[in-house]
Amino acid sequence: MIDQKIIDKLQKLLALSASDNENEAALAMKKAEELMREHNLSVADVALDGSGAHVGSAEVCGLTKTSQTWEISLGSFIAQTFNGRAIRTRNSSGWSFTFVAGQTDLIIITDLFERLRSTIKRMSQAYVNCAKDFTRTHGKSLHNSYRLGMIKTISQRLERLKQNTAPTDSRNSFGMTGTALMVIKDKAVDQRVNRLFPRIKTIMSRASRVDGNAYQQGMTDGNNVSLHRSVNSGSPAPLGLGGR
Repeated sequence: MIDQKIIDKLQKLLALSASDNENEAALAMKKAEELMREHNLSVADVALDGSGAHVGSAEVCGLTKTSQTWEISLGSFIAQTFNGRAIRTRNSSGWSFTFVAGQTDLIIITDLFERLRSTIKRMSQAYVNCAKDFTRTHGKSLHNSYRLGMIKTISQRLERLKQNTAPTDSRNSFGMTGTALMVIKDKAVDQRVNRLFPRIKTIMSRASRVDGNAYQQGMTDGNNVSLHRSVNSGSPAPLGLGGR
């Protein structure tokens, strides 16, 4: 039977191997590999708990006092794409999202969420300004329908992005697969969420009635929204295709 101290040490090393610091990750993986070889163990033999992985959280306030379906959906889809979680909470000024993810992923998630919701709001206003003279539908309904249509297309694009950049079972120079590393990060994220929100509940959003024309136009325009990194991120590469 393997000494629990060896298991604990391996857990910490494997968690550190998921670090965003490449030198630290490489050194931790090298030590973990040596220790596993010495005791004839594999990653599957170790109960990974994610402790020590570099996970952070960031709060982003909602645009309105009452949360809206399109904004909630956008934050959730983006967080899922980059292996994070989006937790909605209420506060004195309305509501907010707490995003939890690996440090690099967290920057991408918050940046993309804030930029996309601003773009959606701007494009929605432009659409309603043009459409209100040709329809009797109330402006609020047009906004909601158009935004939900955009979210539908954006979510499909994000899903394709996640599939195209999914970790593989091929092993790196230290014998670790991308899938195994992702398991470590996922568990670390879950642990952080459970510590921050011990009484978290899952609530399903209610279906919204939509204007068909506005929804369809939103779906079409959703293809025109850029999913590239912002200028401030230091890389023009498509999201998910750069380094983590």
